[in-house]
Amino acid sequence: MKQIVALLMAFCVASAGFAQSWFSDDGGSDMKRSQWGIDLGVGKMSDVNGNVGFSGGIRYQYNVHRFVGIDLIGVNYVGQTVDGEGIGPSVLQAMMGLRGKTPYIYEDMAGYLGVRLGYGHDFWTDEGGLAAEINLGMHLTQNLMIGYVFNMQKVNLGEGISGKYKFNGLRVGLLF
Repeated sequence: MKQIVALLMAFCVASAGFAQSWFSDDGGSDMKRSQWGIDLGVGKMSDVNGNVGFSGGIRYQYNVHRFVGIDLIGVNYVGQTVDGEGIGPSVLQAMMGLRGKTPYIYEDMAGYLGVRLGYGHDFWTDEGGLAAEINLGMHLTQNLMIGYVFNMQKVNLGEGISGKYKFNGLRVGLLF
């Protein structure tokens, strides 16, 4: 957790150097306001005795400003195999959130930070609950992103007992 906080603080400090240019433009009047995105990731769930996990999703993003976008509709799938059992946690999530983007650092490269919340249902335990996600990475071009994803899914296991799946991974995203 300390590493994530340190990484977020470094991201904010680096972004502060570009703050003057954030407000000196027209807000991106020439940019696409509506975009569809596809996100694919590989990683591993914490506290799950398994192999490589995977995630995939599709989202509709509305850009309110050159540096701020809203994920209005998002559907995510997060899965993991469990050693000795085959397919394990298999979560389908519906999420909404916000995205922030820095000014261009070099040519078309820019940093981004995304936060999403919603509801997810785990088909392995047939239970559901709160879903949350944090994305941090770089736009390599205007349409290609790569970064880190942390996804958390809370599941109610009955009788007042609840658990969490925590997915950490590398994510690649495409915007259309």
